[in-house]
This record gives sequence, C-alpha cells and structure tokens, in this order.
Amino acid sequence: MAKDQVTVDQYALPNAKTLQEARDLPLLDGDGNKTTFGAITSPKDDTPRQLVVFIRHFFCGHCEDYIRALTKDLSPAILASATPSTHLTIIGCGQPNVIKDYQTRTKCPYPIYCDPTTVLYDKLGMVVTLDLGPTKPEYLKSNILTGSVSSIMTIFKSGPKKGLSGGKFSQNGGEWIFNDKGELIWCRRMSNTRDHSEMPELVKVLGL
Repeated sequence: MAKDQVTVDQYALPNAKTLQEARDLPLLDGDGNKTTFGAITSPKDDTPRQLVVFIRHFFCGHCEDYIRALTKDLSPAILASATPSTHLTIIGCGQPNVIKDYQTRTKCPYPIYCDPTTVLYDKLGMVVTLDLGPTKPEYLKSNILTGSVSSIMTIFKSGPKKGLSGGKFSQNGGEWIFNDKGELIWCRRMSNTRDHSEMPELVKVLGL
C-alpha cells in the first residue's frame, strides 16, 4: 500500500507475503516486453547481488541528477568489482514509450523498466507526495527553478503522446538491495521528491 511521507518507515522491510506478491508483479521494458519483479531481483550467474532503484516519473529532473550520480559513483564497472558482484536496475512509473529517450537523455548505462500502473510501487509501500522536503541532497545539481523548467521543456519537446507518458508526478521511489540468494536485505523509501539515498549511504551498504 502506498504511504504518505508522515507515516512511512523508510527502512522497513516488507513481510514475506508482500515480497512474494511483489515478485509476481509485471514490469515492461522500452519495447513493451513483459518481465516480473522477481525475475529482476533474482541472482544472476555473473552478478548475484541486485540493486534496484525506483525513480519517480520519467521527466523528473531530480531523478535525472540521481541517475547521473549513480553512473559516476556506482558505475557498472564498480558494481561488477564489488563483493558480491552487483547488478543495478532502474524502474520508473511511466510508460514504455519514454524509456529509450530517458536512457539517451541521462546516458544511463543500466537497464530500465517501468511499472505504469504503480501497483508494484504501492505493494512495496512507496510514498505518494509532491513535498520537496527540507533539504537539498548532495546528488541534486540543479535548483528547484531550473530543475522544474528543464522538466517542463523536456515534456514539451517529447510531444503530446510521450509528454503524457512520463508517469504519476506524485509517485516517489526508493532503493532496494537483494542478496545472492534473492533475499531482500535492505531498502530505503523516498520520503519526498528529493530523497533518494545519498551516494555515501549506498556505498556503505554495498560494502564498497
């Protein structure tokens, strides 16, 4: 169930029943091909540990800054050299038709999927709010004004069809880590629109 920013326990792990239900929920890639959350979070032969980052909508400038911070501080090469080797997946709440543009715009080196219905976001208890929060995070390079203008311009440049496909503006995300047995070992939900986990926290949790 989706939460508000007042009642959410950012680090609370869902119970086993909720996680099993979440694993069965569908995700789509940029071509509209279907997979499941369970397939995304299962251990892979070369990358047994999985880091999943849920962003907000695909036109959120704050999240675009976060993707760039991830690319710099948790590049595929850095994650591959971790112990255990780690794979990062991005999930957004928009439609498949905006994923490829988002990947190009952010130069995101990680696979991106979407949950257009936000059923998975809701199941995992992620927050729905437009609150900006009290402080500007380190990963955020743009201020509120320039970030908002940039987001609006990107929407207009995308055209009417894609411009309406970015996802729910009030939906927030979070970061989730699954170990080499496919078990959830850590999570952190955003409490506002600028509240992704800072890089030092992720680096520490991942043991890098």
